[in-house]
Amino acid sequence: MNNRLLELREHLQVSIWFIPLVLCLASLLLALVLLFLERDSGLLRTGLQPFAMPVSSARQVLGVIAGSVLSVGGVVFSVSMVALTLTSGQYGPKVMRQFLSDNSSKISLGMFLGTSIFCLVTISAYRESDQPSLTVIAAILLTIFALAGFIRFIHSIATDIQADQIIQRIGGELRDLLAQLVGGDSRKGRNNDLLGWRRAARGERPAAIGSATEGYIQTIDYAKLVQWSARQDCLVKMQVRAGDFVLKGSCLMKVYGGDRETVAGQLETLRSCVLTGPMRTPVQDLEYPITQLNQLAARALSPGINDPGTAITCVDWFSMALQQIIDRDLPGKVFVDDRQRPRVLARLTDFQGILKAFYAPAGQFSRDNIPVLVALLESLIRLAELTARPDRLAELARQGQVLREQAERGKHLELDLRDFRQRYRKLVRLSGRLATNT
Repeated sequence: MNNRLLELREHLQVSIWFIPLVLCLASLLLALVLLFLERDSGLLRTGLQPFAMPVSSARQVLGVIAGSVLSVGGVVFSVSMVALTLTSGQYGPKVMRQFLSDNSSKISLGMFLGTSIFCLVTISAYRESDQPSLTVIAAILLTIFALAGFIRFIHSIATDIQADQIIQRIGGELRDLLAQLVGGDSRKGRNNDLLGWRRAARGERPAAIGSATEGYIQTIDYAKLVQWSARQDCLVKMQVRAGDFVLKGSCLMKVYGGDRETVAGQLETLRSCVLTGPMRTPVQDLEYPITQLNQLAARALSPGINDPGTAITCVDWFSMALQQIIDRDLPGKVFVDDRQRPRVLARLTDFQGILKAFYAPAGQFSRDNIPVLVALLESLIRLAELTARPDRLAELARQGQVLREQAERGKHLELDLRDFRQRYRKLVRLSGRLATNT
């Protein structure tokens, strides 16, 4: 999927207006169809004749429905704004995306607005000679569905603003991203032959491609870069990855080989492969949901809140997500063309980077909180029990060593440190390394 489609999908997913707009248009179309069936089609006249009523009565019923559901729709919008404000203030602005991506409030708002539009369009289209039946029944059914959606919306609001629910959704999103990362399709056209790429680029003078905009890297179209470099018979080395912040003029990539004049004339083509925006998105940025978990843990461990339980929940859900890749190979950083020739060397995060992105900040936040430090060690132990790969066990042990050093420097009682050291020794045994200075 190219960059534009990825950007559009992400924008629509967190947009408040898209689903209500679709439901309003659907209600408008439904009103026109039912008016045609009720007025010009004789198939329904016999069956619905007992429900027919004068136009004045139908207009009165639909007018009451239109005004009522429009008022309740305003309540839905107000409650949504209050929930957004509470979420941003209590958990941080980075977690607002989890609330915006939920469709319950959007569907409820769209159903109320759509029902009101249905009633207004139907009222304006009535003739004095009509005997409405089908449209009135449809308006009543739409109202019932809208009220059912409103009840579901209230339940969703009451549960979604809870810390555990937000952490679960972020952890689930990270799990899905990691599962997609190691999926079969992600490995196509990629390998880890870094030596082959460097050998192909040896002796070539690189041409730097600068950014024409500033902001966060949101998506990079690697497939388009591979096709372009294959046509120009050159190689590309990416200097950035999704999630990086770039300034105008910062180097995005370096092109090795090819005709310099051709490369200089296609700067816009190369720059279009890298989309920037005002904020980070999880489309290609694996560390974005990790940053959200870190923000929740940091706020939970702040002196004003002091909620170690929420921080421990963040640790648990991160370890749950990381089990998707703990015993599997990550896709290669070298993208190849149809002839299996190396073309693009990407700057992607690895297993060590994913571990460090969470455990390094979490360890710093919890240096003086022994229950959270113990939870971090227990998460490393759970992950170590799921793999026998020496490289992965070594990385887990390295993170455990960092946590141990932070715990020893903290202000803890010897009795509290005893439990921590006991778990650290278990991690060392699982990783096959000898503990020192314990």
